Amino acid sequence: MNSWKKLYWGLLLLTSLSTLTAEPAPSPKRRITLSLGYDENFNSNEGMKHLPLTTIQGYSWVFDQATKMTTGETSRTALAIADIILHIPYLGKDFNTATSNWLLEEKWWPYLPAYHEFGHARAMRAFCKTSFDGYDITVAGQKTRDDSVLWCYFHSLNYMAFNQGAVTHGSFNTQKYVQKLPICAGGLNNESRLSSEIADWTYRFNGHIAYFGAYLRGRVAPASYTAKTKSGAIDNETGDIYEITQHYKSYHPGFNMDNIQYGGLVSLLCSSTTYSFLKGYYDFIKTGDPTVRTFTWNGVRLPDVNFYFTRNGLSLEVISGYQINPNLWVNLGVETVYYPSKSVEITPSIRYALPTSIYGMFEFDVGVVINHYGHFSGHAGVEWTDPVNPITLHAKLIHHNANTYVGERNIPHALKGDHDVEVMISASYNY
Repeated sequence: MNSWKKLYWGLLLLTSLSTLTAEPAPSPKRRITLSLGYDENFNSNEGMKHLPLTTIQGYSWVFDQATKMTTGETSRTALAIADIILHIPYLGKDFNTATSNWLLEEKWWPYLPAYHEFGHARAMRAFCKTSFDGYDITVAGQKTRDDSVLWCYFHSLNYMAFNQGAVTHGSFNTQKYVQKLPICAGGLNNESRLSSEIADWTYRFNGHIAYFGAYLRGRVAPASYTAKTKSGAIDNETGDIYEITQHYKSYHPGFNMDNIQYGGLVSLLCSSTTYSFLKGYYDFIKTGDPTVRTFTWNGVRLPDVNFYFTRNGLSLEVISGYQINPNLWVNLGVETVYYPSKSVEITPSIRYALPTSIYGMFEFDVGVVINHYGHFSGHAGVEWTDPVNPITLHAKLIHHNANTYVGERNIPHALKGDHDVEVMISASYNY
């Protein structure tokens, strides 16, 4: 009963905050972010996410410079088509050998292999005593190796026209699929997370049509990798999808790769941000404005759907939120493991922006994760934006629990127990 009283008083406090009048939070178009998480010793998805986001937003600046050279709907249509062609993944057969689709491969976008491979490496370090041997990059048939994901990123960037892929190497002390699954699925889960981060940024600050390629890649990656595995373009006996399928078959023999493809396509087609981007392209062609705005209804964010792999099965996470006033938001995520087993996890959170004319903008974010097994975790974060200079500082405290699905995908260290506490600090230049 005492817990319900605390909840009541907490909601009453939030209601009182919602009556405050203040200027809306500022909306930076882009950020260049430096994070402690770029040091792999932190083994942090929370910190490393800023590397691909910074790259994507930098690309949108280049897109805007190209837009200045357009003179009407025809030239803007050509630019929009070129942007889509450079990003869209090819879902057909012979992905790696179709010369007519050489522009479509992920080699053109170095944040994709780097963040994907970091997903494997993070889980490997988190769950297993491992001999991590580094990342391989194949360029024009020649393999090179390094143990830094930043090297993987910049090497891919430097040779992106010739990059033929990346692989994470390491040996770990278990063959139990229950521990191997987070490692094998870490890359694809990171791509899904990146898609979700782009959708959240679009909701929070408005997006840009140039983000669409990375967003789309994360949504369709499970279906794309599965199609390539079936066709033999990816090794169908050692690749990510093969290992993931073997895990689920170990306790549900009827599982097959089609289940993965369906889940990825549901994520794409049932996410409102997908259609926000399509409308954004239409608006850009008609008006020249590349801004993408999340669809809302009476203050409610229309849902997005994220697809993930968990140790218990395939999951779909539905994300929505409600803006109470210009400075107060409540958000809710509901993740359902639907096949082969079934379970539910919820992630409510609250974000409050406090603008001041003298001390700048403060923004507070608090959230919890609770699943139906009784496991929980949470986070608390604060951002401060300088009132004069375009600088934002971020600090976030995260309690990870490997028994939650969010924790399984993101915990930095789990060798000494299922719980870990992470402190992540970063700084951004807004432009």
